[in-house]
Amino acid sequence: MRCCLTLTVCLTVLTTMTANADDPSSALPKVVLVGDSIRLSYAPIVAAELAGKAVVVSSKANGGDSSNILKHLDEWVIRENPEVVHFNCGIHDTKKFSATGRFQVSPSEYEVNLREIVRRIRAETRAVVLFATSTPILDQQAAASRQGRDYALLESSIEQYNEIAIRVMKELDVPVDHLHRFLSENGVSEAIGADGVHLTLAGQKLVGATVSRFVTENLTSTGGTPAPSEMP
Repeated sequence: MRCCLTLTVCLTVLTTMTANADDPSSALPKVVLVGDSIRLSYAPIVAAELAGKAVVVSSKANGGDSSNILKHLDEWVIRENPEVVHFNCGIHDTKKFSATGRFQVSPSEYEVNLREIVRRIRAETRAVVLFATSTPILDQQAAASRQGRDYALLESSIEQYNEIAIRVMKELDVPVDHLHRFLSENGVSEAIGADGVHLTLAGQKLVGATVSRFVTENLTSTGGTPAPSEMP
């Protein structure tokens, strides 16, 4: 009986080892992308760019504002135990409601949320944390496409919240992927669609490529799979 039990355990372990050996992705580092619909639009491009270098995990859910990301941090990040987390929040936070003049998430609350997101990821995973600034808003197009809504999205608000985020990330020693600056310097009118907020296909490709490069640079610093150009 004891012999049979030992044999069963050995076979189970061997089967598990064989399955892991047959799955190349099991040896690759895991990268988690978190953010709003902007992230949802470029995530497939990042996954394709990093194929063979990392496993990219991107929730199908829109991350929304910083409070919502914090609420779902266990589900979207912690449980994945990734090597790298690339996250953004900001556009939803800056929704400015006409009736009150208040933001969906106040600047002070935004800062608190950012600090807590970084703290929890670092405390509960082994991941390197990366932050991406929010992409530009084209004011006229954004206003025209949102007539009748009870809030406004404004470029000045995006700049205000990005400044907060950059300051916080500098204090916390978190590398910043400057997507706002990148698009502003690389044809923002072609990258942002008719609604003044979301990325065009060209914009998705641009942002997807720069996010992939940024993640790869930081992935190699964690001991992950090096880019082909860096391989001996």
